[in-house]
Amino acid sequence: MKKISLKHGQSGIIEYNDLKITTNLNIYDKSSAAHLIGDISLEVQNNGESIASFYINNDPSESSYYAKAYKKYFLTFLIENSNYYLSIEPIRLGKMFALLNTGSIMVGDKSDLEIELIDCYHEWGYDGPPEDKDRKYFDTANYTLKVITKDTIKSFNFYDSIIKNKYTIALENYTIDILSDRYTHTSCLLEMIINKK
Repeated sequence: MKKISLKHGQSGIIEYNDLKITTNLNIYDKSSAAHLIGDISLEVQNNGESIASFYINNDPSESSYYAKAYKKYFLTFLIENSNYYLSIEPIRLGKMFALLNTGSIMVGDKSDLEIELIDCYHEWGYDGPPEDKDRKYFDTANYTLKVITKDTIKSFNFYDSIIKNKYTIALENYTIDILSDRYTHTSCLLEMIINKK
């Protein structure tokens, strides 16, 4: 594991295994716009490509995702005693993380499981024609997860409504528990835990 101390602003290049990381930490203080005061953002790039971003809203009612996955690594934004860190470690089972729609992750010593969020889109409207007095309005997000094991490639398609009670995908050697989701017009993510059977 590598734990990188972060300071406000952009960092130089930090090397870890096959990664060449740069970070940009923004701490919105009293000199910031009123609606941003107390917020914190962190952008992480590898060789100039954005691989993770974190935004911690000062509003405690909003969820923040501190661990995100990229290829075979967990990137975790840590705040300890008012100090800021980025932790980089190989993916380990049993840890909650957010999978973004910007790449795939590999699990296991020989990458015997690969997961990618390949599609996400928003659907809304009515479930019947205008003349139907009992029609209902719906507003939902749809996700497609591609899972590659040593022998098979499978796609799992599901709606956000099924995630509310934890959606479990059972594979031969692993279980993937999808705990929550977040959809915006520019990105989406699934919060999950992977365990070995």
